[in-house]
Amino acid sequence: MTRAVYLAGGGLCCTAGSTPATVAEALANSSGRLAASALSLGERRFPYAALPGPLPQDADDWLRRAEAACRRAVAPLGALPGDVPLFFASSSFQIGHFEAQPAPRDLPPACASFVGRVAGRLGLDGVRHSFSNACISGQQAIQAAAAQIADGSIDDALVLGCELYNRSTAAGFAGMGLLSPTACRPFDRDRDGLVLGEAVAALQLSARPAGWRLAAVDSALDAFSPTGPTPDGSRIAALLAACLAEAALPPADIDLVKLHAAGSPTNDPAEANALRTVFGNAMPPLCSLKGSLGHALGASGVVETVALLACLDAGFVPPTAGFVTPDPEISLQPAVDRSNRPVRRVLLNGIGFGGGLAAMIIERSA
Repeated sequence: MTRAVYLAGGGLCCTAGSTPATVAEALANSSGRLAASALSLGERRFPYAALPGPLPQDADDWLRRAEAACRRAVAPLGALPGDVPLFFASSSFQIGHFEAQPAPRDLPPACASFVGRVAGRLGLDGVRHSFSNACISGQQAIQAAAAQIADGSIDDALVLGCELYNRSTAAGFAGMGLLSPTACRPFDRDRDGLVLGEAVAALQLSARPAGWRLAAVDSALDAFSPTGPTPDGSRIAALLAACLAEAALPPADIDLVKLHAAGSPTNDPAEANALRTVFGNAMPPLCSLKGSLGHALGASGVVETVALLACLDAGFVPPTAGFVTPDPEISLQPAVDRSNRPVRRVLLNGIGFGGGLAAMIIERSA
């Protein structure tokens, strides 16, 4: 049994706003510029896309803030059945809560126990699934939920992406020299690293028809390096081709590519090489959201899907903040101005630590 899977609704709480509509308005009216906070790590300071309000100071603050953000993200979906399955994606789960506890810290058997706490606060007692595969966690949660709807096992699913402040993640990326000291510059010649961010996003998938349909979603592994894909982009290109084949679409039918494009010196060129392999000289318009929202790591697949859908439903393609100077090595330019061009089908790309790759195609169902 194979059924169509629809994107029935979304909610979002991030640095740009606490609902999809407010996020879309922010991206439309500010050229997508990120109003970043500052994160101090020793003597170094990095831009950080925090939720509004102060960062938590103790363990109880962290949990209250996390639960409040999850409730805000789910609120636009209205009343959900209590037994709706929850597919939860995160790179860090409740590490921020553990950091704020006094030593010695007593960790639970699995950090994913946080998912049960969140589900309880949301009044959900259905089956819970946890996904933690670096930056493609959100796409893999969507993939798993969609597979169960498509085969008739369930009719609805709630996918929740959650990435919130913790010093361990920030210090790890800083220690590897992967954080920009200034700004995220996707595909730009002067890109010098990532800008991390907090965000919680909710996406409801359903077998019931809605305005957008999930045409295809797939994931793969690129074993070239623990921290980056094959430089020629061949594994990314193979996944994009497979996703197009699953959707039964030629490359020419894609109206927009939502790039992963985190401003990484090495990953951005690999992604560009893959896109040239797949699209050749008929490159569709490109956009990246990380210059506007920050990089929400394990939640980014859900966050950027919900944010992009909010913009498209408002009638525009969001600008790519941070792109100024073309890079001859990349030779591709994401759009820096808001566009009102019609968009029916979108390819969303994801690249993660550990070699994870993800691709998704969504299309208007009417």
